[in-house]
Amino acid sequence: MQKPGDLLKQRSEAVAGMEDLAPARLPPLQSQHPFRPAGGDGPGERRARRSEGLLGLLCVLLVILLAVMDNLSGAGVSFSLFYLLIVALASWSGGRRVGMWVAMLSLAALLIHDIRLPDERASGRVLFWNLGVQAAACLLVVLLVSAARAMKENLERRVNERSVALEHEIGDRRETEEKLGKTMRQFRQLAENISDAFWMRDAAEERMAYVSPAYEKIWGRSCRELYQFPQRWLEAIHPEDRERVAEAMRSRQGAGEYSQEYRIVRPDGTLRWIRDRAFPIRDSSGKVTRIVGIAEDITDRRRLEREILEISDREQARIGQDLHDGLCQKLISIAFDNNSLAQRLASRASAEASATEQIGVVLDDVITEARAMARGLFPVQLETDGLSLALQQLAASVSARGRISCRFECPQPVFIRDNAMATHLYRIVQEAANNALKHGKPGAILIQLTGDDDRIELKVSDDGIGIAMPPAPGGGMGLHIMDYRARTIGGILAVERGPDGGTVVSCSVRQLPD
Repeated sequence: MQKPGDLLKQRSEAVAGMEDLAPARLPPLQSQHPFRPAGGDGPGERRARRSEGLLGLLCVLLVILLAVMDNLSGAGVSFSLFYLLIVALASWSGGRRVGMWVAMLSLAALLIHDIRLPDERASGRVLFWNLGVQAAACLLVVLLVSAARAMKENLERRVNERSVALEHEIGDRRETEEKLGKTMRQFRQLAENISDAFWMRDAAEERMAYVSPAYEKIWGRSCRELYQFPQRWLEAIHPEDRERVAEAMRSRQGAGEYSQEYRIVRPDGTLRWIRDRAFPIRDSSGKVTRIVGIAEDITDRRRLEREILEISDREQARIGQDLHDGLCQKLISIAFDNNSLAQRLASRASAEASATEQIGVVLDDVITEARAMARGLFPVQLETDGLSLALQQLAASVSARGRISCRFECPQPVFIRDNAMATHLYRIVQEAANNALKHGKPGAILIQLTGDDDRIELKVSDDGIGIAMPPAPGGGMGLHIMDYRARTIGGILAVERGPDGGTVVSCSVRQLPD
């Protein structure tokens, strides 16, 4: 079963992607006459041809009527303009072919009228001149009017094609909007009914685009306030965590590597632990347009983990104390008995005397190892003399166990007021030293403790082969435990390669006031 966070991530990617959708542009339809459907001689085609025929016949009758009136009116009246108007009407209504036929009929009528004139205009040169001028005028009118008609038809055809395309686009857009609305409703139902705070912000403008109602329950602040003042998100983070989280937001959210745990301070002063994860949403060109995240309240989980860790520490202390007070004491008694037996056998010059002496040596080694284990599980000095002496004893134990040089440096006394903090710091050093012995193959280990009443700095460095950087995903359990202990006491753990090789584990923590 998928987790709500994974479902929200998939849903938010779908929503962000659908917001940028545009209906696909359809290919233009095949050009066709607005009154002539493609693919056959249909009723519309026949009606168009019948209409053109009637208009052509009407123009012919008008030319004949105009020719009769021209011949009856005498030589002083000119009807040339009216012939051009009829030619223009024929060209507009019937096209270029009908216009040419009407133009030739008009030229014939004008020629007959000029031949019948009694004056010098009936001479050959004048007749040819007038006929040429009239033919040029008619041809120009036919060409211009037929071109205008073709442009009009083409415009109508393009308008019809665009209208059909727009109808398809409107249908596609309506379908897309319906899908988007359905997705948005499902997304809101999912986002508003989970206990985690789901948020979405604009990558460029740093403004909050959406935050689910769970934000008000976890943060104790209103969503409206966050929309108006997006910086309130950072302002609510604990001052000790704010800079770290702000840097991670700037450098990691766009790369999809953002995952942070931090504390927030609610308006009533209570603290809550938050696990915040974010990932980018990209457009078709790969540009990050949105940052989407899920903030989970892990306060109860952190409290349970801390309690489990404390129980583990107490159990380790109990086992260490049992080893020291039980097993070690019994081993010491056995060692005394063995010594007594060895002395009696030696006084009798028994051959078994050397065997009992060897048993005594082995018992001494076992007692030493048992005491070291007891001190590791239950550092008595930590309870009585403080962290410095406990670390000094730990360094001596590491030197004896690993047969290497392990030194402890503390330039000035460091007093830690919180015994739980001292215990966590001791365990961090213990884990770092053990990791160095197991994996680093060092020749020397250096433990350094510095600090004052405000902050404690702890560092464990070795000259071994060094840790791989960055650490492998998942890492070892020891690294996770050290990091968790550091975060439990409000500290910051850093693991890195030393400048001259080896590994350096450092922890910085602020002391709580009395």
